[in-house]
Amino acid sequence: MKALARELNYIPNEAARHFKLNRTSTLGLIVPDILDQYYAFAANGVEAAAEERGYHVMLAQSREDEQKEERIIDLMIRNRVDGVVAAISKTRTDMAPYQKLLSIGIPVVCIGREPATPEFDFVSSNNMEGGRLATDFLIRQGHRHIAHLRGPEGMRTGNARYEGYKLALEQHGIPLREELVEVVDFSREHTEAALARMLALEVPPTAVFAFKNYMALDGIAFLKKYHPQLVDVMPFTGFGNLPILDYLDHKPAASIEESSHEMGLEAAMQLFSRIREGEGEEQSARSIQLPCKLVVHV
Repeated sequence: MKALARELNYIPNEAARHFKLNRTSTLGLIVPDILDQYYAFAANGVEAAAEERGYHVMLAQSREDEQKEERIIDLMIRNRVDGVVAAISKTRTDMAPYQKLLSIGIPVVCIGREPATPEFDFVSSNNMEGGRLATDFLIRQGHRHIAHLRGPEGMRTGNARYEGYKLALEQHGIPLREELVEVVDFSREHTEAALARMLALEVPPTAVFAFKNYMALDGIAFLKKYHPQLVDVMPFTGFGNLPILDYLDHKPAASIEESSHEMGLEAAMQLFSRIREGEGEEQSARSIQLPCKLVVHV
């Protein structure tokens, strides 16, 4: 029985109560990459809500490395954080490290990327609606052969955006062409390979909806280098209205504004709500979707 308890990271209720009664006024925040402005703005939102309540924030980057992510979680347990806001790594399907936090009374709110199991609070943008808006914009510009660069395999956020893409095509009576859909891993090389394959098709795409605008910028750079004749006639859309876009000569035609600062604020508010509940009756996990907005770049 003890061996099974160790395997399942079981910690007795007394330990959970001990954690809950000894507050440190510190929140943990785990993001994949703080240089990604999406997560930088979300971190600012978490920090703003924390400061208002006299809390500190312990920030750590997983770098999309699951083992590093687990070491960070252990560090946060040792530092006795009162709660954790986390954007899980892109390939994570085993939520046991985060379930460990719950088992010792440390609430967790996931942001941006949907957790693989249902017991966690989750705050995100409305990814399906955003995918629909981004694709609908391109259709209304006259495009019927629209490529989609999806997020990594198994990422639920990417699946939702793909569903929005398919919905927009369906609403306009445009058949789905599976050969215009490619799963990419966020690397420039993978994005370039996907576009090279699709542009070699007998009927190539005339526009591209990317999972995120960093992919779109990689795609535009690829066109400038290898297909300069397409740069001004093949529009891209993507998630993430990055401030740097205002300073670029070649940019996506439109962006999906996700309001990640507001997402960070909302996640922190949910976390404080869980902290206040303490030993109260267990509540179902909460899922909150913030509205997306299409921003057209001129």
